[in-house]
Amino acid sequence: MSKKIIFLFFILGLIYLSLSLYRIWQINLPLVSPIDLVESLPQLAPIFKKPGAKVVFGFLPYWNMKDSDKLYVKSLTHLAYFGIDLNEDGSIKKYDKPGEKEPGWNKLNSTAFAVLSRQIKLLGKKLILVVRVMENDQIENLLGHPDSRQKAIESILQTVADKQFDGVNVDFEYMGYPDESTRALFSQFVSDLSAKCKMEAARPARNATHSVAGGCEMSLDVFADSASKNRLYDLKALAKSADVIIVMAYDFFRPSSSQSGPVAPLRGKCINSNSCLDYDIVTSISDVSKLVPAYKLLLGVPFYGYEWQTVDREFLARTYPKTGGLATYKRVRDLLSDATISSLSATWSAATFTPYLSYFEDGNIYQIHYDDENSLRLKIEFVHQAKLAGIAIWALGYELPYDNLWQTIAKDL
Repeated sequence: MSKKIIFLFFILGLIYLSLSLYRIWQINLPLVSPIDLVESLPQLAPIFKKPGAKVVFGFLPYWNMKDSDKLYVKSLTHLAYFGIDLNEDGSIKKYDKPGEKEPGWNKLNSTAFAVLSRQIKLLGKKLILVVRVMENDQIENLLGHPDSRQKAIESILQTVADKQFDGVNVDFEYMGYPDESTRALFSQFVSDLSAKCKMEAARPARNATHSVAGGCEMSLDVFADSASKNRLYDLKALAKSADVIIVMAYDFFRPSSSQSGPVAPLRGKCINSNSCLDYDIVTSISDVSKLVPAYKLLLGVPFYGYEWQTVDREFLARTYPKTGGLATYKRVRDLLSDATISSLSATWSAATFTPYLSYFEDGNIYQIHYDDENSLRLKIEFVHQAKLAGIAIWALGYELPYDNLWQTIAKDL
């Protein structure tokens, strides 16, 4: 064989090796900008990080108050206590049954909350009260009666004053599509609550009906598809009275889903592929930002995932009914460090920019979709490029004792 032919084979081998290595790099690393080729999102900008410029809004559910002394509160700008429930008549739900305090109200009045509240104030962070109604009938009945709406506003402001909150987060989660009257009444309720709270905050304390600490910041939570579907939230109207609108950009797949899939897919919306999603975060924010200024938007990010028993290990595998459940970031990290699970495998989805893992147990296949440092970093990159106000975390405590996600937030946000 001549030297020229040997040399030619050598060059072809190098080319093949280079292409192979490039393909491995391309598949396994999420290095593509999350908004490449997306032209529908207005006001895109190069990545620009300004220290302290972004909001880090963290929801603390009452069931995680047991870990309140371990939270990474120094990294927050806002801590939102989740939360208190409203009754249909606008009063606060304080008892589940006679003599048994409602858990959210009970934890709000605990010593642990008092200690946490003082810590938040000393650190110069904002303390936010989450007010929620989760049932369609209750939302309709509360909004449909002027006396109930007025009582709700008074009840909320009294709690804000008593506990020295700096603002209110309204979390009304109506499943399905309400009529236009209910949508309009919700917008009016948020407007009235915001105006009254800000008015009370601006008054001298000696003349105020309720003394509101340090102003009153009004935020509310909306579903990711609120701009594309006729949900409870009239975004244009709400943007006029809310200081912040949090897009709950998670739960794209739920425990009840017939397929396993990413909780918070940055990309992946169907174009020409069968293995794709109905919706993704980039599309959601593109839709919402046409109705709400980007500087008022927070991107909801999950510190959790979901776990299912599945028929196989494939992406978007079919799930067995009633096997879905919460998998906190702690649960995922514990699994990844468990040397006894030899069948565990972790995979990165280049389609959705999210990780997932699968494993065998007792002859069954299980799959978990979640967010990690890489997927969070890409979401933060997207926040910068889309000029959003920051992020909102659901939920504080799900990551403990690991600080990996907080390191990513500190470095990239």
